Amino acid sequence: VLRKLGSAHAKYGVQPEHFPVVGEALLWTLEQQLGPAGVWTADVKNAWVQTWGTIVSVMVPSLKCEANQITAHHGSPEDSAEHVKTLVQESWALVEKDIDLHGVTFFLRFLSTNPALLPLFRFKDAKDLAKSPELKAHASAVMRTVGSAVAGLSDVQRLVPVLQALGGAHAKYGVKVEHFPTVGEALLWTLEQALGASGAWNPAVKAAWVKTWAIVASVMEASLVEETNKIVHAGCVPKEDPATRTLRLLRESWALVEKDIDAHGIKFFMRIFTIAPGALQLFSFKDAKDLEKSPELAAHAGTVMRTVGQAVAGLSDVETLIPVLQKLGGAHAKYGVQPEHFPIV
Repeated sequence: VLRKLGSAHAKYGVQPEHFPVVGEALLWTLEQQLGPAGVWTADVKNAWVQTWGTIVSVMVPSLKCEANQITAHHGSPEDSAEHVKTLVQESWALVEKDIDLHGVTFFLRFLSTNPALLPLFRFKDAKDLAKSPELKAHASAVMRTVGSAVAGLSDVQRLVPVLQALGGAHAKYGVKVEHFPTVGEALLWTLEQALGASGAWNPAVKAAWVKTWAIVASVMEASLVEETNKIVHAGCVPKEDPATRTLRLLRESWALVEKDIDAHGIKFFMRIFTIAPGALQLFSFKDAKDLEKSPELAAHAGTVMRTVGQAVAGLSDVETLIPVLQKLGGAHAKYGVQPEHFPIV
């Protein structure tokens, strides 16, 4: 409801800087009405301040998104949201070909320009950051999150809640709103290094990324501020919740596996056939003389492992992931797969 309300106000020329004025007027009105009766106490005022902050954090991102779409609609084709999305997604597809390397480049750039922020990370004590396994794993996870956001540009309404959750989640790590511009600078610098030599980084692509990052940052910043206010109000920094910790551990460990995903895929299948040799009959490569060297097994194993990777990446959006897994489960029925096979897998 609030997102829809925020979007609706864009066409009237409402700007984010108008919200503090509205908030002040609302609080003043409440004080005039409730003050004489002694109802307007410090606790009541604080509750309203917190509530207004939450409302603003939801409405402003939708307002900005709608305003950008209106501007794009009345601008040139090069400024359209569809054109921006195409440029961002096509350029990111090139970056993804060596995503782990670019992830490390991104973090080294970010930390070289912001050395004071290194203590925020677990790899802060690494002797050689460029070779730190922890940095590489974290960088890989971050770049894949960027990839998920880029893919999500096709469905902004679904993407916004994901970005809001991501922004809020960073509050407990001490991330501040003022850190976002430096993250954006490091991202753009990394993209230029990755795409510049091939000519894929041009003014149009850069402008598309600048616009996209501005929207992403505005959504995340609002949620970060809201969550930070909650933490300050509670008077303590909460521990990482079990679900967040599980997701982080899965992504970081899978990022290490992905570095040699094809080899691990073959090991995975060889283990299955060691435990349950009868399962081999379900596969097209069942007659291979040397399974470990079978091109068919290698190809199938690679596909399966990348599907696992997609599932791991999709854990941030379970509602989207569940139908994919259901479809995948249904597709295996025609191959004779049974429920009792899953524990072996």
